[in-house]
Amino acid sequence: MFIFLLILGASLMVYGFKKRVEETKEQHLSSSHREWMPGAVSEASGASLSLEAEEEVKDLRHRMEMLEKTLFEELLKWQMERETLKSGLLHEEDIELSLRGSEVSVEEEVLEKKPMPEHVKKVRDLLKEGRSTAEAARELGISKGEVLLLKNLSKHYKE
Repeated sequence: MFIFLLILGASLMVYGFKKRVEETKEQHLSSSHREWMPGAVSEASGASLSLEAEEEVKDLRHRMEMLEKTLFEELLKWQMERETLKSGLLHEEDIELSLRGSEVSVEEEVLEKKPMPEHVKKVRDLLKEGRSTAEAARELGISKGEVLLLKNLSKHYKE
């Protein structure tokens, strides 16, 4: 197998050298053909290419400036809308709080913790036993990220 690879590598190198020689011959022939071309034609084509390139660059710069301007205007518009929505929400909350007066019992019911689901209990119990996150994940067949997520969610449930 080693000998085969050596032979293959050597043949590819020879092939590459032959291609390079052919390319240099073609470049030499094409450059010799340019010598008999009139100089004014070659200079004019180079100048026209640079003018076209300059025009394209100017066009692209103009389009970029227009895009930046549009994006900036849209960003300002979104920020203003967000501010008006925030102020509208704050205003509605102030009205709601003033209408409620001293009604706190509704908020207390909402803040009551719900019972903990079984899969969250399993994670919490394994971690309380002193097992690491990786061990708990391996035992339950879930990823470490899920274990950490369920651990943090267990704080919001009743024990």
